[in-house]
Amino acid sequence: MFRKRFRSSLILSILIFSNSLLFSQPNGNAETNGPSSETEQEDPSKKEASKQEESLAEKKRRFLESGQINVIGAKDDDIKKIPGSANVIGKKILKETNPIDSMEALRRVPGATIRYQDAVGLTPNIAFRGVSNEESRKTLILEDGVFTSLSPYGQPESYFVPHIDRMERVEVVKGSGSILFGPTTLGGIVNYVTRKPPEKPTFNAKVIGGTNGYASSLLQYGGTNQTTNTGYDISYMRNQGNGFRDYQGFRVNDLNLKLIQKLGENDSLFLKYQSYQQEAQSTYLGLTQGLYWKNPRINPARYDQKSIERQAAVIGHDHTFNENWKMITRAYWTNVGFLFRQESYSHNNLTEFGFPARPPENAVGVYAPDIIGNQPGDVIYMLNSTPNRHSFFKTGGLETKVEGKFNTFGLDHEIAFGARMHYESVNAANNVFPYPNLTKGITTQQQNRNARAYALYVQDSIKVTDKFKVIPGVRYEHIFQGVYTHRRLATADDVTKGYANTVGQSILVNDANETYTKVVLPGIGLTFDITEKFIWFAGAHTAFSPPTFSTVQNPALGLGYKLSAERSNNYETGFRGNITRYFYTQISTYALYFSNQIVNTNEAGSGLGAVPINAGRSVNRGVESNFVFDFGKFAESRWEIPLEFTYSYTKAISTTYVPVGTIQNADGTVSITNQPLYQINSTGNLIKVNTNGNYLPYVPMNVFIGAIGVKSPSGFYARVEYQYFDKQYSDLQNTKNQSTDGSQGVVPAYGIWNADFGYEAPGGRWSIFVNGKNLEDRVYISGRLPVGIQQGPYRQINIGATLKLD
Repeated sequence: MFRKRFRSSLILSILIFSNSLLFSQPNGNAETNGPSSETEQEDPSKKEASKQEESLAEKKRRFLESGQINVIGAKDDDIKKIPGSANVIGKKILKETNPIDSMEALRRVPGATIRYQDAVGLTPNIAFRGVSNEESRKTLILEDGVFTSLSPYGQPESYFVPHIDRMERVEVVKGSGSILFGPTTLGGIVNYVTRKPPEKPTFNAKVIGGTNGYASSLLQYGGTNQTTNTGYDISYMRNQGNGFRDYQGFRVNDLNLKLIQKLGENDSLFLKYQSYQQEAQSTYLGLTQGLYWKNPRINPARYDQKSIERQAAVIGHDHTFNENWKMITRAYWTNVGFLFRQESYSHNNLTEFGFPARPPENAVGVYAPDIIGNQPGDVIYMLNSTPNRHSFFKTGGLETKVEGKFNTFGLDHEIAFGARMHYESVNAANNVFPYPNLTKGITTQQQNRNARAYALYVQDSIKVTDKFKVIPGVRYEHIFQGVYTHRRLATADDVTKGYANTVGQSILVNDANETYTKVVLPGIGLTFDITEKFIWFAGAHTAFSPPTFSTVQNPALGLGYKLSAERSNNYETGFRGNITRYFYTQISTYALYFSNQIVNTNEAGSGLGAVPINAGRSVNRGVESNFVFDFGKFAESRWEIPLEFTYSYTKAISTTYVPVGTIQNADGTVSITNQPLYQINSTGNLIKVNTNGNYLPYVPMNVFIGAIGVKSPSGFYARVEYQYFDKQYSDLQNTKNQSTDGSQGVVPAYGIWNADFGYEAPGGRWSIFVNGKNLEDRVYISGRLPVGIQQGPYRQINIGATLKLD
């Protein structure tokens, strides 16, 4: 079986500066991670030789990146082309901190919000700038420019995420630079970039062991055969641990193969294949208030299990027409088996007579804070039935992108345009096992879900002057979604019509619902080079997220809704770059006007129950900043001594309430529903429906990260870091008091300390390191979703080593 507040003066002072060495070097290379050095003077002959070497290096780089579409890029100047906020988590910071999951690395990006619900972020909750981070469904996550979601258009929840250990860098874009990518860009874009094949045959090994049973090993072998013009890279990763709660073990096997073949001077072929298996004791069930106070390591759902088997392949072709024009074509395919078994449970909530509920007859386990005197809602009863979601996902697509440079009317252009066809199919079934330890059960719901999508996009970077660029772009998405229900649970209407004997009975049906989404997403960006390495940027663009399958047709009841896509109009401006060779900063401010959120009408204030409608609006404003000052470069020393700060201020406000709302019915007609001022919630309390001005859930207003590091010329390094996250609300009501079942109330602010120490031999041939995460072993609440209190990771101490043979 697998298994504390900064005062306002401090915050204002941070705002004056801004932070982070972590992202100070846009290309994230291994040798430098701070402000770039000034260019040395060279004589003409050396310059000419240097140009020839650069040309050869550029050809090698383009070959080894064949078939790969970057969101930002690996070169120093690539980030200057992004007309908005952009960050790169580079190789150096990944090597020194050795994050054990993606959220640990991404929480350092300004504006990021993350929330843990399992041991090592196997189901990541990531978003930016106040957008919902629930299962990352509104953040586009890519690996080498290709989808990682099991169902990008219909079920974009990130049940699979590339492991951070395999990555050379991570690219994050939140502004108008996202026009070239889609569909789901409301929460930003995260692109995981794997390593290119080495120029000569090289074997790399990395092993890590630590507390909580954590163990990880990564083996890589790759190289380039100069005779056959073939590049290759193969890696195998094994990752496992016990988690930080009871019954939270996990095991991951990840095999990856990359092959590049050059054909003549202008063409190259690219093949990438992945086989991934995950077995994890993963649960949605968190703790009640009393159980959390008693022992936060408790996990009542000992039989919950998530299994994923994923195979994926990408075949690409690069054609270089000349030094200015290039075409990239990729075909991709994934096949995923997903199994999620979850035990049934209930709480000792108040009955209609005002007494705490007694254990149900089918209870097989009772988790209570005390023997007697427990509060209503504080006890969890585990039941002897286990609903199981079993789904098979198939996706495939073909994308062609052309990049080029040209001049017209005396203006230089750098243009990128392309098209993509995408298909996905999901066969989803819900089964119920009579006992939690059985592996076979009865199918109660079954659906087939299909999506077809076609996208066209273009973005042109127009050089108006030597320093000023205008970057317009537009994306068009045409999406078809169909949901076909073959078995579902009976409703009261089914009983009335004689289709079923009781409500909740599983019945055979032949229900179908289809919907089309057509959306045009314009954007424009501006950049101005204040100096060679410091720029001003501004941008405006429209982002969107299509309806998911569950809003096309309710999987349990078979109800259909034709809903518009979620949209936001986004505006930002800021500065980015090296002020001096030892001082780097990025400061940006933004405003997102969110419309057409798909929400349930009980959230919007309707008395009709949980029916999805287009009713949600919010305004998200904020400031993001990073700053790094390298005392080593300032003193012209060979030592690196970077002082890093990151500060984010996010104010995401709800404007969802409207006195009269509408619901678009399945037949296309529109129904009007009056929104009441107050309602009674499930616990019998009076709640205010008008939530205008309330803060959106799970968005900390203030986030601060500070770090100091040192690295000697001989290879020794150390880094100490403090991370602070402000309080958050768990619901749109901004409920302050904690409910006894743990699902509502403030998520208190918390701060954690991390430290990293290590030594890397010259040339990187071997290294040893120690990483300490949450050194004080701070017990804190990460969230109250999906059900009850979910903790953040406890103290984790890892010791590891790397070896390089070439």
